[in-house]
Parts: sequence; C-alpha cells; structure tokens
Amino acid sequence: MNKWDVRKINILAPLLLFLVGCSDTTPSVSILRSIEGFDFVTTDVVTASMHSVPLQANCSAFVGQVEMSFDGGATWLQPTAYDPSAKSKCENGAFAVTLTNTKSPWSGMSFTNGQVVSVKFRALPRIGSWIYRTVNVKYSPSTPVSQEILAGSQTQTGTGLVLHGRVRSQNQHVASGGSFTIKGRIAQ
Repeated sequence: MNKWDVRKINILAPLLLFLVGCSDTTPSVSILRSIEGFDFVTTDVVTASMHSVPLQANCSAFVGQVEMSFDGGATWLQPTAYDPSAKSKCENGAFAVTLTNTKSPWSGMSFTNGQVVSVKFRALPRIGSWIYRTVNVKYSPSTPVSQEILAGSQTQTGTGLVLHGRVRSQNQHVASGGSFTIKGRIAQ
C-alpha cells in the first residue's frame, strides 16, 4: 500500500462511518430559540387615562433595534426620542416604553370614550427582515355613578354604614282603598 491509498482510507473511512450511522433520510435543522421573538405582553390595552400607558414586549436575544410609529407606519421614530426612559433596542430579553398624551402626537389629539388608537412597532433581528407588531390602545374613562338618597324614606339602622352625599327631596304619597295601604314614591 502506498501513501496515496492510506490517505484515501483516512478520508473515506470517517465519511463512510458517518453515512452508515445516519438512518434518517430527511435531515432537518432545528433552532432551540426563536430568532424572531418580539411579542408584546398584551396587544389590546384598555385604559381610563391616556396620561401613562406602559407597554412591555418580550424579545429574542437576536432582536436589536426597535422603532415605533403613530401614523400607521408612514414615519418611524426611535423610542428614546419619544420616551427618554425607553431603550432603542431589546435588552436582556425585554423592551418597554410608556405612551402618554403629554407628548406629540397624542398631545394634539382629543380622545373620546371608546376610541381605539393603534401604535405600530418594528424590530430588526440580526438575521432576516423587520418584525412588525401593532398595539391597540382603547380609551375607556371611568364614569361616576350617581346614586340618589330619598329624603323621607325609611332609615336603615344597624348596618354600621355612614352615607355621605346629596339628598334630593321626593314627594311621598299614600294610596289607600279597600283593605290595603301602599306607600312609596310616585315616578314623574
């Protein structure tokens, strides 16, 4: 045997062992971590105050730069330009920004009850193209419930409750006839 034959055996033997050891005819590659992980904890936020709306997203280690848009994606801005406490990229698997109506463009808007405002986000992973996400913020302010206390009606005792509020007088009428008596308020 010459040197050339020995080299062929040294090269072909591991290759032959590799091919013999493989029994799967459809090889596949799997990644244990998501490359495109950029998902908000909640994408539909309901808030009673547009003064402070905190948003949080979980990110993959492969996601870097993040941008946001208030006009449906026509213009994009860095989160640090909007909220100085925000980061312009995902760090330690998280991204956070606080939306507020004290800054433009929300400062120039008047919100009505039930109005939904969409904010778009995009993140750039190291591999691949932009990842787009949308967060919908619904303005639903709390409304006071007016409760009237009728003057002249029965007094509740023994409950340990103290009622504070405005008292509105109501006419009390007594209806009688036959063998019964009805007492109560007449709705007008």
